[in-house]
Amino acid sequence: MAFSPLVLRLISSAVLIPVVVGIIWVGGWVFAGFATLCIAIALYEWVHITKHIPTTPLKKNLLYAAGIFYLGFSLFEMIILNNQSHELFWTVLFMACIWASDSGAYLFGKKIGGPKMSPTVSPNKTWAGYMGALLFPALTLLFGTIILFDRPIFFDIETFIFGLAIGIAGQSGDLLISAMKRRAGLKDTGAL
Repeated sequence: MAFSPLVLRLISSAVLIPVVVGIIWVGGWVFAGFATLCIAIALYEWVHITKHIPTTPLKKNLLYAAGIFYLGFSLFEMIILNNQSHELFWTVLFMACIWASDSGAYLFGKKIGGPKMSPTVSPNKTWAGYMGALLFPALTLLFGTIILFDRPIFFDIETFIFGLAIGIAGQSGDLLISAMKRRAGLKDTGAL
C-alpha cells in the first residue's frame, strides 16, 4: 500500500515529534547525544553531496570545511540553547518554528501554487510556498512567546521579524542543498 507524500509526512510527524520533544525534555547527555547523531547524519549527507560535485580539489575542501564549521556551530548552539533557562520551551519552540516553516511551505505550495521560485534549482518550490515558509514560523514564534511571557495578544513586530528570519534561513538552506544536489547530479541526499 503506497501512501501519498502528505500522509507519509503526517505519519512521520506523529511518531517523531513526541520522540524529539521527549528527548529535549530529558535534556543533558541524552539530548547532546541525539543532537550529535543528527549533526553526524547531516555531515555525512553534506560530504556525500560534496564529493559528487565536479570542481577543483581546493573548492571541494572548502565545501567540506564550510559544512564542518556550520554543522559544528549548529551542534554547539543546540546544546547551549537546551541548557538555558526555559530550556525545554525555547528548544521546542525553535523546533516548532522549523516544523511550521516546512508545513507552511508545503501547504501554501500545494494549495495556492503559482509561479515557480527557482525552476532550475528546485522545480517544485513556488513563491506561495515560500510565503508560507516565512509566515508560519513567524506566527509560531509570536504566539509561543505570548504564551511564555503570559502577555496580552498584540502584534510584536520584533518577534514576528525574528520568526520570518527563521523561515528565510531555512528556505535559503533548502535552496542551497537543492543547488548542490543538482550540481552533483543527485536526486536526493538520502533515503533517511
